[in-house]
Amino acid sequence: MRYSPFDMAAPYKIPTPKLLYVHENLLPHVRHRFGIDSYEYQLATDFIAHIAAEKNVRMGTLEEQLGSLYLQFFPPPGSFDVTLGFGRKGEVLARLLNRRWGCFPTIHRLDITRYEQEDGSHVLKSKTNVSIEEQIAKAVTSKSIAIVDDVLFTGFTAFSILNLLPRHACDCIHLFFTRGMEVTRKSLEEKGHRAAVGVCLKGKIEEDVSTISSMNLVSKGAIHTPTEGDISYAQRQEWVEAWFPARTKRILDLAHAITDLVKSFEPTSESEETIV
Repeated sequence: MRYSPFDMAAPYKIPTPKLLYVHENLLPHVRHRFGIDSYEYQLATDFIAHIAAEKNVRMGTLEEQLGSLYLQFFPPPGSFDVTLGFGRKGEVLARLLNRRWGCFPTIHRLDITRYEQEDGSHVLKSKTNVSIEEQIAKAVTSKSIAIVDDVLFTGFTAFSILNLLPRHACDCIHLFFTRGMEVTRKSLEEKGHRAAVGVCLKGKIEEDVSTISSMNLVSKGAIHTPTEGDISYAQRQEWVEAWFPARTKRILDLAHAITDLVKSFEPTSESEETIV
């Protein structure tokens, strides 16, 4: 069995993908919080420049992803009675999409996150004292449901939630992602689910194509672990070596410096909330 770094910590050694799509959400955050003339912004700009210089990297933005999603789907207003946003990012994206489409009149955030277990596998947990099942039961009161999240990778989170939905009460379920893997989108369709992905990346996961966000490289809390606590992707050096083989040391040094300077990447204002 082959394991993704997002599903198992070991023993799988990840390859360098032919294409690594990097969602760039770090610079907007640092610019908003510290200003364009700050040392923090200069450091983050250098960091992103080194990432973008890797031959296998393609940089992407939320604007690109949303634009592609808009071209794919033209839902009439009120198409969905209930919309479930996965975490803060899913809720924010649902609101952004609703401004354009007007089809998500009722949006509920599912406060969920993935936790790594001792054996490297993952489990989906509630971030509050309300269980995932209870959150779904309170939100899902009708038969037309939209699900919104930022990235579709292996489909672990999406399938986990789909398995908890009261399918007997759901006539229409449609999933929306701003970026993700074509192979996983197809696996959702094969299970009878409709899924739209803004920037859809084709090929074998990790060997041909992979995707990460620049924020997760430096944000403690990108990975929740039982032994190391909340860590960033850059704290898994073997991942950075695989993703950025030509500039591993410089990217690691810059990532750690940014993490030390910016103690928290949690939004501090309403305007910063929309940086996803």
